[in-house]
Amino acid sequence: MPHCVLCFQKRWPEVVVILITPPPVDEDGRLRYPYAHDCSGLPERTNAAAGRYARACVDVARRCGVRAIDMWSKMHKFPGWEKTFLRDGLHLTPIGNRVLFEEVVFALNDANLGLEALPADLPLFADIDPENPDKLFQD
Repeated sequence: MPHCVLCFQKRWPEVVVILITPPPVDEDGRLRYPYAHDCSGLPERTNAAAGRYARACVDVARRCGVRAIDMWSKMHKFPGWEKTFLRDGLHLTPIGNRVLFEEVVFALNDANLGLEALPADLPLFADIDPENPDKLFQD
């Protein structure tokens, strides 16, 4: 993985790479909502495995000098994260998605890629001629 990130940065040096760790896994939720027809009685994913993957992701980001959003650690800071942030032990709830969104916006702002800093690449709606909308997109 580090090699891929470094090749990417070498080819496109202006690009900002942000690695995002997996969220934690609520094993109880995975047992209640098993994947497909798994009748083993065991969760197909574990929080410990997700934590190892998250730590590896953060380590790769550190070694490559890119940003990382550590959702696994972030969500563990909140009591009741299992049900607040995850709907089935794995996939994010609207609140979990909000936390991720806020972390991404923060990382983009930190990289000077906030909405204010980005140039608009489309015309304003008011500038589009309803009789000839293509006009603004022609060279």
